[in-house]
Amino acid sequence: MKKIHVVAHTHWDREWYFSDNEAFVQFSYHMDEVIYALENNELDYYYLDGQLSIIDDYLKVYPEKEAKIKALVEANQLFIGPWYTQMDEFVVAGESVVKNLQIGIDMSKRLGGHTALGYLPDSFGQGKDMPKIYNGFGISDAVFWRGMPNEVTNSREFYWTAEDGSKVLTINIRNGYYAGVALVEGELYQKKAILDIVSEDSATDIVTLPVGGDQRAVDRDLKAVIQKVNKEFGAEYQIEESNYPHIFNLLREKTTELPTVQGEFISGSVSKIHRSIYSSRYDLKKLNDTIENRLIFQLEPLMLMADDLGIPFKRELLNYIWKLLLKNHAHDSIGGCNTDKTNEMILARYKEADQLSYSTIDYLVRKISESIKEIKENDLILFNTLPYTRTDPYVLEVSTKYADIKLFDQANNEIDSQILSTEKVYAGEVRRSEREYDEAKYYYIHKVSFIKKTRPLGYTIITVKEEVNSNDSAISFNTEEKLIENDYYEILFSQGKFSILAKNQDKTYEDCLYVEESGDEGDTYDYSPAYHDKIHQLNFDTTNVIVESGAFLSTMTLKGYWSLPKDLQARKTGELNAQVDYTFTVSLSKNSKRIDMNIKLNNQVMDHRMRLVVKTPVESQVSYADTLFGIAERKNQDPHIQDWQKLGWKEEPTEIYPMIHYSNLHDDVSSWTIMSKGIKEYQVIDSSLYITLFRGVGFLGRPELLRRPGDASGNQYRSIPTPDSQLLGKQEMALSLIIADEFDPVMIQKEYQRYSVTSPYYQIQTLNRFTNPIQYFQSNKVDQLNDLKEFTDLSNVSLVFSALELSCNGQWINIRLYNPSLIKTISNEKITLATETNCRFVDLNGDTLELLGQLKEVSLGTFQPGEIKTISIER
Repeated sequence: MKKIHVVAHTHWDREWYFSDNEAFVQFSYHMDEVIYALENNELDYYYLDGQLSIIDDYLKVYPEKEAKIKALVEANQLFIGPWYTQMDEFVVAGESVVKNLQIGIDMSKRLGGHTALGYLPDSFGQGKDMPKIYNGFGISDAVFWRGMPNEVTNSREFYWTAEDGSKVLTINIRNGYYAGVALVEGELYQKKAILDIVSEDSATDIVTLPVGGDQRAVDRDLKAVIQKVNKEFGAEYQIEESNYPHIFNLLREKTTELPTVQGEFISGSVSKIHRSIYSSRYDLKKLNDTIENRLIFQLEPLMLMADDLGIPFKRELLNYIWKLLLKNHAHDSIGGCNTDKTNEMILARYKEADQLSYSTIDYLVRKISESIKEIKENDLILFNTLPYTRTDPYVLEVSTKYADIKLFDQANNEIDSQILSTEKVYAGEVRRSEREYDEAKYYYIHKVSFIKKTRPLGYTIITVKEEVNSNDSAISFNTEEKLIENDYYEILFSQGKFSILAKNQDKTYEDCLYVEESGDEGDTYDYSPAYHDKIHQLNFDTTNVIVESGAFLSTMTLKGYWSLPKDLQARKTGELNAQVDYTFTVSLSKNSKRIDMNIKLNNQVMDHRMRLVVKTPVESQVSYADTLFGIAERKNQDPHIQDWQKLGWKEEPTEIYPMIHYSNLHDDVSSWTIMSKGIKEYQVIDSSLYITLFRGVGFLGRPELLRRPGDASGNQYRSIPTPDSQLLGKQEMALSLIIADEFDPVMIQKEYQRYSVTSPYYQIQTLNRFTNPIQYFQSNKVDQLNDLKEFTDLSNVSLVFSALELSCNGQWINIRLYNPSLIKTISNEKITLATETNCRFVDLNGDTLELLGQLKEVSLGTFQPGEIKTISIER
C-alpha cells in the first residue's frame, strides 16, 4: 500500500504579473489565516515556501506577530526557511546564492529555526552545484520540480550528487508543486487520478503530494478531504497530513531502493524550463551583475580594510543592500518575465542597491584617504580590494588646475602614463551666459591610464603634479591604418570585417566577429523564431573608424548603422524600414590576454534578437560555461532536437544555454572564451559562439510559439503587453574575448575578476567637488588610522577566489576558494600569512568544521573537482 504524505503549503511569488505591493496585501491576510489554522488545529503543519523575505515584509508591518510565528516554528507546526528568496540558479553569482541562504538562516534563528531543506519548487531548472552548496549549510535534503528529464531516472526519489562527492536526498515533485490541488478541488475520479499519477514513479511506498499553489489560500478543510479520500480509496492508499522533515526521515530508511544521479537539470521534456529566459530584460540583468560584483569584490573587502583601519564595519548596511538585491533574485524577478509595472519596481530596487553600494565605497575611500597621515593636495590613493597583486593598467580620472600633468610614486619616481582625454571644466557659479565666466576658475579633468603595482587588500599613494607640456605618452590618432595591437594580439579591420592575429599561436583568424539579427515572436519567457523570419548577418560596413594607440591602452572605434525591419509585419514583407545606430569599440590593454569589446546600440526595432557571433576554428561536440561554483559541459546539439514533439516534450530543446560570467569552446589546439558583464546566454552553431546581446519582445506570454506549442506561459487567459521589454532606445553591452592554447578555468575566472572589478580611488583635491554625489558633503577625518594589516597574496594559487567575509562576531576573516575543474584534483596548495595566526576551516555559513591551530603557512589540503572550501583566519 502506498502512503501518500500530503504537505500543505503555499508558493508565494513575490511579484510577477502583479507587483510585490499587490502580493503583500494578500500575504498580510494570508499569514493571519496560516496562524489561525495552525493554532486552531485546522492544519497540523504548514510549509511557508522556504523563503523568509515574505515574513520579513510581514513583520515590518506586524511586529506583534513575531511571538506567534516563533511559537509555531518551535512546535514544528510552521516550517520556514532556509532561503531569503526563491531564487534562480543560472544567472546569479554563486556568492549570491550563499548570501541568500546565510541571510535566510540567520533570520530563521530569531524565529525559532529553519527547515534544513533545499526547497526550490519553481526555479527554471536545477544547477549542478546545488548539492555542494546545500551540504555547505548542513542541508542534506532537497525538493524541486522543473528540469528533470525522465530518461535520467524513473524514480522521483533519488540521491543527487556533485562531482566533489556532495550528496542530497531529493524529491522531484511530480506534476508540479500545485498537483495536490486536485485532491481538494477535483471530482472523485480526479482525486483518484492524481493519487495514481504521483504514486507511479515513486521508488518506495513513501509518496509526496504537495497541496498548495501560487498565492493559494489556506485549505482549511484539508482534514475532511483526507478523511473522505481515505474512506473511498483506503484499500489502495493511506493518506495523511505530513511535513518534509518527516518524509525524508522515512525515505532515509529506504536508501537501498533509491538511485543516484549527477549534474544539472534543464530539460523541457516534462515541464516548461524557459531556456531563453536568460536573455529577457538584459538591462536588468546587467544592473544585477554590476551590483553583485561590487558587493562581493569591492564593498565587503573595502569595509573589512576600513574596519582594520578603525572605521567600523556596517554589517546592517551591507545586509540591507544584499536584501534589496536578493529580492530581485526571485525566479520571476531575475528572469524578467513580469509586467512592465513589476519590472519598474525591480528596477527601482536595483537603483537603490546601486546607489547605496557605490555611495558606501565613495564614503569609505574618501574617509580613509583624507585621514592618512601627511596626505597632501593632489595625492591619489589607489585601493586594491582583491586578494591578488594588481599590475593591470588603471584607468581613472584626476582633476587639476593646469592642462598638463605627470604622475610620481612615493619615492618621487615618475610613473609612465597615458592621457586618454582631457576636458576643461568651469568651477565657478553657473551663469546663463558662459561669457560671464572667470577664466581663473576653470580646471581640467584628465582621463589617464598607467600601471602601479598594488598589494592585495591594500592601498598605494601616487602624486599628481601639474606641469607645462609634460606628458609624452598622449594618444596617437590614426585613421588610415585600421589596426591595434599589444603583446598578445594584433587586430585589423578592413572592408567591414575583423581579423585577429593571436601572437602566441602565430595564427590569424579572418572575419571572426559579426552581429546576427533575427525576428523573435516569442515572449518574456522564451525566444521563438518569427513565423515569417529573415536572419541578417551584420558586418560593420562603415568608414567612420577611429584608431587611438597608446602605451597602456589602444582602441578602435567604429560608428555606423544597420537597416532592419521595424517589426514583425515589416519582417514578413521584407521591408528595411528602421535604423539601428551602433558604436563598436575594441580595446587592448598593455600585457592583457583579453580583447575587450563594447557595443552601444540605439535599438529602434521590435520583436527581434541580436547576437554577437565569434567564429572559431574549434572542433568540438560540447561547449562549456561557468556555473555557481564550477563549470558545466553541454552538448552543442541536443539528441532530441528532431523528435521532441513526437515525444510530447513541453518545448523545443534548442541548444540555448546559460552562462553566469563566461562561455567557452575549446579542443586540443585552441580555446576561445567570451566573458561578459550581464550577458547570460549563448549557443554554439558550427564552431561559432553565438552570444545573445539582447532580445526585445512585447508580451509576457504568447501562445503557439514555434519553439513552445500550446498555451501561453505565465497567464494562459489574458495577453499582457510588455512594451518596455522591447528594450527600445539605447543599450550598451560589454564583452571580452580570450584566445588561448588551452582551456584554463582558473585563469579565466581571475581574468574575469580583473575585467569586472575596478579599483576604487580617491584624489585629494578641492577643484572638483562632484567626483561623486557625496563628495560635496563635509566629512570628519579619523583621528588616528590604525595600520592596515598585511593580507595574504592569492595571485599564484591554482584555485578561484570567491569571497572575502568578516565573520558575524567580527573575529575572523573567511576566504572562500574553489576548484572549478570537472575532472582535475588540486593538491598541495597553501597560503602564507603575514604572522602566525589561529586558523580553521568553516562551512558556507561560517560555522567551524576543523580547528587548525596557530599557523603562518596554511595547507589548504586536497580540492576535489568542484570542491569549495572556506579558510578562516583570526584577526
